[in-house]
Amino acid sequence: MKYTISELSTLLNVSTNTIRRYEKMGYITPKRSKNNYRYYREADIAKFMNIRLLRKYGFTHTDIACMKNSDMLGFISAFEARTKEIDEQIDYLTGLSHRMKDDLVLMKKVARSSQQCYIRNSVAFSYVLYQSGEEILNEPERLATVQAYLYRSPEVQRIYIIRQEDVEKGQITLNAGWAIKMADLERFNMHDSAYTERYEEQTSVLSFAKLPVNLEKNKLSINLKETLLKEPFQYMKEHNWKLAGDIIGIVIANVVEENQDMQHILVSVPICKM
Repeated sequence: MKYTISELSTLLNVSTNTIRRYEKMGYITPKRSKNNYRYYREADIAKFMNIRLLRKYGFTHTDIACMKNSDMLGFISAFEARTKEIDEQIDYLTGLSHRMKDDLVLMKKVARSSQQCYIRNSVAFSYVLYQSGEEILNEPERLATVQAYLYRSPEVQRIYIIRQEDVEKGQITLNAGWAIKMADLERFNMHDSAYTERYEEQTSVLSFAKLPVNLEKNKLSINLKETLLKEPFQYMKEHNWKLAGDIIGIVIANVVEENQDMQHILVSVPICKM
């Protein structure tokens, strides 16, 4: 059976330009009739469909060019490597979906929140700071750790840490960083470094707060203790709790409110009985 380029285009539901491009790549080789018209055979259809299938599997044209003359063992090796890549992508996207669902739960809580506090165990995190107050922390190994947290884990979260000793001194400094759940470290092949710290699971008072995104511009008008800690500290006082460690604030979302960029934060204050 012989097919003209237009017939092949119709049969395969692709453009004639795609067919010509596959020719230039050496995937298919048309014959010439006595009148010098190119035509295609069943073998070309089989080759074309095989290439389309390999592309669907995610093989690049470079991969396919290397596979073009492979034997069965070569194909097995290529398929094993691609399957591993797909499994890693699925794992990453599953984590990303999980993180987005967590964010959705928190955003919906913010939307209906009446600023009520509640008690719950905090999540255990591994985190790295990139800013302490107005100081940028830029040691090379720290920056490498920050980048690893940002790009290797789909469930990385932006956080603020408020040190217990700063609260007790009455002078609050926001330390900004990125955090990953302890349970996800091994899963994404992450490791502690000299610049990572751990935030252990502990009984905490949780509440919601918001701050301007541009803290530098608004710092003179913001009382951080009043803005972030008034509600949980009042709750602690009423229920005879005291501060038992560093405070963590998990950034939920940046939104625009009254023409100002605001960040909503889940504040987790570790507690113990007085």
